[in-house]
Order: sequence, then structure tokens, then C-alpha cells
Amino acid sequence: MKKIFSTILTMIIFAGCVSAQTISAENLKNDLQKLIENDYKSKTPAEVNIKITMLPFQNLNLHDGKISYVLVNNTDECKLVSRDVRRVNILVDNKLERTLNVPIEINAYDEVMVAADTISREQPISLNKTRFKKMNITNKSEFVVTKAFMNKEMVAKKEFKEGEVIDKRFVKLRPDVTQNSEVRIILNSDNGFQISIDGIARTDGTIGEYVTVENKMYNKVYNAKVIGENRVLVNI
Repeated sequence: MKKIFSTILTMIIFAGCVSAQTISAENLKNDLQKLIENDYKSKTPAEVNIKITMLPFQNLNLHDGKISYVLVNNTDECKLVSRDVRRVNILVDNKLERTLNVPIEINAYDEVMVAADTISREQPISLNKTRFKKMNITNKSEFVVTKAFMNKEMVAKKEFKEGEVIDKRFVKLRPDVTQNSEVRIILNSDNGFQISIDGIARTDGTIGEYVTVENKMYNKVYNAKVIGENRVLVNI
């Protein structure tokens, strides 16, 4: 009887062992760092470096199977702040196993416009008066002028000294979408299906910013991301 009991206990322990797997915090950090970096790279032309500051364990025990990761509450917005927390679902064989809050440090670099000479107030900001310099834009990406704005008409709202970074808050910029103008609204579903409809812009905006647009046929108002001249994107 003791032998039978011992055999059954051994089988139970063995079954428990083969149905589980362990992943170290270091390996998990590497996997999640790549996942989060690729997410930022898909949303911004800036060079983004991500560092996971810590995980609250040395090892993580999971059920046996194929491990995959999904970012939670992911959006098209790209916040280039020095510190953030991203939520990640860990799946095993496509079944939710664990949700982690992952603290990260971010450093983002891009070529930004600086004054090559003094630019007076109300003077056009032209290419012969400026140059581009690679800088850390973390916590200030909303305020710098990158090469994406090279073809925009810009006028200085203040005097910029030689070597000073051109701050968008002090620049008059011709918007890509203007209030009351006709726009093409691209509706993008989660499964990748897209349709285009016509609309009217209710606010101004440049590429990367969000504007309010209205489609009168369906009597719908959307918060849309500007992706081109008179073109906006709405995720539905």
C-alpha cells in the first residue's frame, strides 16, 4: 500500500513539474523591453531607448506552453516622458496568465530645429536661418520642431537667439487641417478594416495632433489624429 501511495505521489509531483515553466526576471525584462521599444518605434520617428527599472520578482512561474505578450490599453498616442508605467498581459498558449505593471525609463533623441542666426519676432523661420541638431527630446517632444515640419510655413512669435531651440509654442504654424475645412476621415477598426468618409474639421491641427471632426451624413463627431493635409485617422 505504501509503495502504491508513493508511486501516486511521485506521479502527481512529476505531473506538476512538467505542466509549469519558470522565466527569470532578466529574460522577461529583455522580452518586454523589445516589445515596448518596438511599440514606440511604430509611433514616432525619434530614436527611443527604453530601460525597465525593476520587476518585483526574481523568477516568474507560468503554466507550460508558448509565452506571448500584449500591451494593455495601447493607443496611437506616444508620450515621450522620462518615466512611465506600461501594463502588459502575459499569455500562455493565448490564455491570460498574468498582468504586470512595468515601470520604464525613456530617453528619446531626434534632429530638432535650432536657430543658425538671430530670428526676429514676426520674421519667417526659413531653412537658411536654421539648422538641425540631434538632441534628447524626452519631456519636450511636443514643443520641438523636427524635420517633419521642414515644408511648413513658420513665423516667429518671439526672437530666437543663435543656437536656441525653435520652440513650437512660439511659432505660428500653418495647420494641416483648418477649422471648417473639408477633410477625409479614415475609420480604422481593430481587425485592420478601413473605410473613408467625408467630414468637416471643427478645430485646427498639424500632423500628429488631434482635432475634432464631424460627419454630417451619419451625424457623428470624432476625435481624430491628423495624418496628412486634410486627412485624419479615427480608430473605432
